[in-house]
Amino acid sequence: MKIIKKDFVNEDTESYCAKGHKLSSGTAYYMESEDGTIYFGGKQCAETHGNNDLKDVPDLTKSLVSLGTGMQTSGGSGSGVSEEKKKSLAISYLLLREELLNEFKLNNKSLSYKSLNEYYNYYIEHNDLNEKQVDHILNLEKYASKKIDIKLSIRNLSTCHAYKFILDRTEAHLSKSEKEDGIKFVQSLRKYLLSHCTLQPKQVVGLGNWVQYLPKDLRDAKLKKFD
Repeated sequence: MKIIKKDFVNEDTESYCAKGHKLSSGTAYYMESEDGTIYFGGKQCAETHGNNDLKDVPDLTKSLVSLGTGMQTSGGSGSGVSEEKKKSLAISYLLLREELLNEFKLNNKSLSYKSLNEYYNYYIEHNDLNEKQVDHILNLEKYASKKIDIKLSIRNLSTCHAYKFILDRTEAHLSKSEKEDGIKFVQSLRKYLLSHCTLQPKQVVGLGNWVQYLPKDLRDAKLKKFD
C-alpha cells in the first residue's frame, strides 16, 4: 500500500494492523490500497505494509504532541531543514494551504496561492515532486512567512490544523454531554481561528476549561503555540 500522509483521525478509528485496537492518540498514517481504499495505522503498521519511504511522507500532526507516544519532532520552516525531510515538508505545505485549510482565511483572503496550487495539482496527479519543485515550494514558504505574514509559516499553519482538529473533537464530545455553553464557546473559537489563523492567549486558556471532556489521550496531548 502507498502511505499517503500522517494526519488526524477520530480517536475511535480502528488500526488496520490490530483488529479492535483504536488509534486513541487521534493520529494515524493514511495507507491507500490498490483499489483506492484508505486504511489507518501507527508507524510500525505503516512500515510493515507501506511500499514507500516514510521520510517522504508528509506529517500534518506535528503541532499536537502526544504525551502517550513520546514527543513529536518539531515542524520547522524551509530554512535549516535536513535534505531528507525537505520533500515531506514541501508536501505538507501544499496540503495545508491548498487542501486542509481551505476554510481558513487570512486578511480576508484564501490561503491558496497560484504557484502552490499548480504544484499541488501536479503532486495529486503524479504522487511525487521533483527536487526543483521541492526547493521552490520551501522558498515560497520562507518568503510568505517572512515578507507577507508569519501566520503563513508551515509551523503556524500546522498549529491551525491541530487546533481545528481539537476544537472539532471537543465540540463532538460536548454535544454528547449536552454542554451548550461549551459548544457555543468552541464554535466561537473555531470561527475566530478560521478567519485569523490564530487564537488569542485568553481564548487558548478558555479552551482548557472544555478539553476535559475529551478522551484521555487527546485531553493530555499538548498543542504548540501559534506564531
